[in-house]
Amino acid sequence: MRFFDIVNIYGLIIAVIIVAPHIIYVKTHTIDRNKFSNRAMVYIDRTGRFFSLFLMAFNLGVLEQGFTEPKELMRNFWMITVFALTLIYILLWLVFFKTENKGIALATILISAFIFIFSGILQVKTLLMTAGIVYLIGELYIFSQYFKDK
Repeated sequence: MRFFDIVNIYGLIIAVIIVAPHIIYVKTHTIDRNKFSNRAMVYIDRTGRFFSLFLMAFNLGVLEQGFTEPKELMRNFWMITVFALTLIYILLWLVFFKTENKGIALATILISAFIFIFSGILQVKTLLMTAGIVYLIGELYIFSQYFKDK
C-alpha cells in the first residue's frame, strides 16, 4: 500500500480548513461551558467532528468503495463542489467573527456538515457519511444552546 492510498491529500486540506476557524474562535473568545447542560450531546458533537475530519483525510478501507463510475468525472465534480463549499465556509466564518450572527452560524454548520455527508455519499464512504450526520446532530445542539439567550 502506498502513502496516497491511505492519505487523501485533498480531504486533508479541507479538514484542516474546516477545523482552523474553530480553533481560532476558541482561542480568541471565552465560551461559557455551563450553557451546555447535556454533556452527552457535547461528546456526540466532538465525536462526530473529529471522526468526520479524520475520515475526510484518511482512507481506512472499511465500508469504502471509492467514487462511482465514471470515476474521473465524479472525482472532479467532488473536488469542484467541495472546494467551492469550503470557500463559502471560510467567507461565512470571516463574517461570523465580525458579527456573531445566528443565521451565519447556522449556515456554517450546515455547509460543513453537508461537505462531510456529500463527500461520504460521492466517495461511497459509509463511515464518513454517518460521522457527518452525527456531527450535524451535535453541532445543532451546540448551536441551539449557544444562541439560546442571544
